[in-house]
Amino acid sequence: MVFRTATHRIPYLLIMLVGLVAGLSAHSSLAQVPVINTDLPTLPSSDTLRLTLAQADDQFKARNLTVLATQLGINESQAYEIQAQLRVNPAIYVETMPYNQQTKEVLPFRQTNAQQIVQVQQLIRLAGKRNKQLAIAKTSTELANDRFYDLLRTLTYQLHTTFYDLYYARQTLNVYNQEIETLEQTVALYQEQYDKGNVPLKDLTRLKAYLFGLTTERQQLLQRLTDDQADLVVLLNTGPSVTIQPVLLPNAITLYTVSNLNLNTLYQLAEQHRFDLKGYRDLAKQEQQNLALQKAMATPDLTLQGTYDRNGSYIPNYFGVGVGINLPVVNKNQGNIQAAKVRIQSSQQNLNAYTLQVDSDVQRAYAKAQQTEQLYRTFDQRFNDDFGRLIDGVTTNYKKRNIDVVEFLDFFDSYKNSQIQYAQLQNNRMQSLEEINFAVGTNPFQN
Repeated sequence: MVFRTATHRIPYLLIMLVGLVAGLSAHSSLAQVPVINTDLPTLPSSDTLRLTLAQADDQFKARNLTVLATQLGINESQAYEIQAQLRVNPAIYVETMPYNQQTKEVLPFRQTNAQQIVQVQQLIRLAGKRNKQLAIAKTSTELANDRFYDLLRTLTYQLHTTFYDLYYARQTLNVYNQEIETLEQTVALYQEQYDKGNVPLKDLTRLKAYLFGLTTERQQLLQRLTDDQADLVVLLNTGPSVTIQPVLLPNAITLYTVSNLNLNTLYQLAEQHRFDLKGYRDLAKQEQQNLALQKAMATPDLTLQGTYDRNGSYIPNYFGVGVGINLPVVNKNQGNIQAAKVRIQSSQQNLNAYTLQVDSDVQRAYAKAQQTEQLYRTFDQRFNDDFGRLIDGVTTNYKKRNIDVVEFLDFFDSYKNSQIQYAQLQNNRMQSLEEINFAVGTNPFQN
């Protein structure tokens, strides 16, 4: 049996088996659908944190370390933006005589026959290189923003799905705890009756085997519950000793329905809110900006220079200005320009492929949610009532020795499994709605 499921609280085994042992009669209240109880026993811990899904979202956004670290990446990119818009610093060159052999002086700055040269250079970037580099830096900031919101989307999906898994796992654990406790008491009583010769060995053996099966199932469930707890501790950045107890609001199961959604609208929402897709668009945009920069790099930059020469020129105290520029005779940046064009084509192909992937994600999530919704809506909840009355009859017949313990446990196990499967259907429905949110990048029910 797979234990990624959840179930309602089932008091039927308690009532039936206690009735079997103590002679209690079956009550008509058994036919009612059980109500989910959020006051469940917690795992051993020093503290318990009860959270609704909205409260978990708030704590996740405020305390998740991965989210906070990625958010700092946006600030880093903004700092590179500031750097990209700065101009080139001027350069200064100073030359002097270390020693005047005629006057025997060291560093003769004040002597009229000493020699000093001072040059000042300023690089002037042409063809709008600075603005083009700034545009690339701004797009890098947009990419950092895309990565942040895509991470937020992914971790939120993980948070929500784990939240529901843990919630239903705790419900199921509560069922197993009560069943095992009751069966342990029943087995003890049957052991006493067997020792007195009042019940056959096969009945006692069947009960012990069923108890052992429940204990094994509970152990597997505890492992899953431990994994979910550990995941939520990391996502919410709580202490490892804190037990997280999810609280599901009464209307959470029926609040949203897939029938209110339109597939074309979901495609449009995904185009707007899937930041991983936006990241591919920004990458294609940045490659276009890089091509413009590489073409501008083919234009050489201009160097302005001012020179003062005290005694080294044909006249004392020479002042001169100069202009320098590289001649683009052989190197016209052809290779980088060609590479930039190829990267544009590659980025566009990647964008087209990922757009198709996003549309496929949306269509698949929508189809799966429709299937789950249809199965959920067609489930007759009166089935629980009918099965409850059937179990009452089975219990009565078992007390009258009309059926043996094998038939009784078979009926009872079938009822327990039906409850677990119905709870699993509810869990699957919530998971499918979260998958739509993940595929679209936002909650389509609130748009």
